[in-house]
Amino acid sequence: MYSDIQRTAGRTSWRSSLHRRRHTGGHDMDLYIYDRATGLQGVADATTSVRWRRKYQEPGEIEIHMPATRENVELMAEGRIIKRLDQDDAAIIEGIEIDENDLTVTGRMLSAVLERAILSKRYTMNMTAEKAMKTVIPEGTRVVPELAAEAVKGIGDTTVDVQATYKNLLTVEERLAKSSGLGYRVEYAPGEMTFVVFQGTDRSVQQSERPVVIFSDEFGNLAAPKYTKTSVDYKNKAYVAGQGEGDDRVVVIVDLTDGEEARELYVDAKDIQQEEGVTAEEYEALLRQRGLEKLAECPKVENFEGDGENVGNFEYLKDWDLGDIVTVQYARLGITMHERVTEVEEVYERGVATFTPTFGSPLPETLNLGDDTE
Repeated sequence: MYSDIQRTAGRTSWRSSLHRRRHTGGHDMDLYIYDRATGLQGVADATTSVRWRRKYQEPGEIEIHMPATRENVELMAEGRIIKRLDQDDAAIIEGIEIDENDLTVTGRMLSAVLERAILSKRYTMNMTAEKAMKTVIPEGTRVVPELAAEAVKGIGDTTVDVQATYKNLLTVEERLAKSSGLGYRVEYAPGEMTFVVFQGTDRSVQQSERPVVIFSDEFGNLAAPKYTKTSVDYKNKAYVAGQGEGDDRVVVIVDLTDGEEARELYVDAKDIQQEEGVTAEEYEALLRQRGLEKLAECPKVENFEGDGENVGNFEYLKDWDLGDIVTVQYARLGITMHERVTEVEEVYERGVATFTPTFGSPLPETLNLGDDTE
């Protein structure tokens, strides 16, 4: 049994990095250290280097260096929470390393706790991405009792159609987010962890409701660009095989050729089963979704990287932030794109603060809830 789906092909991805340096008398961030059971333990104010990397659709990472004193080792214990006052992100300490007089503290943003849980039952969801992301959070509460999702707020308008069983909870959240263009984080207050879904603000030149943010070589805040384009792994047509055997196997064709020569892909989707009460049409929609997922992993790739030294005309956390859509231009080559800030890496070291945003990491328009080993 065959059915077809037509859709526009040619997804591309853009990536760019810029730097902003500001001389300071010391670090601009205060790191408040909390124990999950007993509350605030102190402030880490003796750091020699801090790397704080935020990501829009997955947990970011942290790396902190400070003198290896008994007090610092006791304060920065594994499992403690690091909170800042200037932003909503929090981090959890996952490891320490002592090398003579240097203490290195590593961890990830607090959403990493979602990795501790799996989906303990089958979920078949046809709803908005935001609601789906919050629907599965009680699985995390089983493992992390302080965790709860905020109320559904109607963020975004993407609807997902997906079936998932025994997947890692963090994997599910990442894939749901990337299917919809939404971001997420876990915020912290003593005794509480709140799962929050958010969406950045469009600050590109494509809108006129708010001031625009432009990174451009003409403005002096974009330099050393590197441009790459390849279709070596590109696929645009998938044969998705679901339940059944032989001639009775349900096969859906997902065709994104749109006039191009076909580059075909076989997708084994036997793990997707037609449950009681699910119509043939609804089951085929689940298979189509899987085909779109797999094709989304094989796009044409178009990458743009660049570094800048002066972005003071657009202030981080004031004029733009993680998740915002901004305009990036390389005027000399006539390249302009309007892309989301998907990462921001902050480094504080020797009195210098460096902010490095990343634009346009691939944001699949379709949902991939494949094996957790993928």
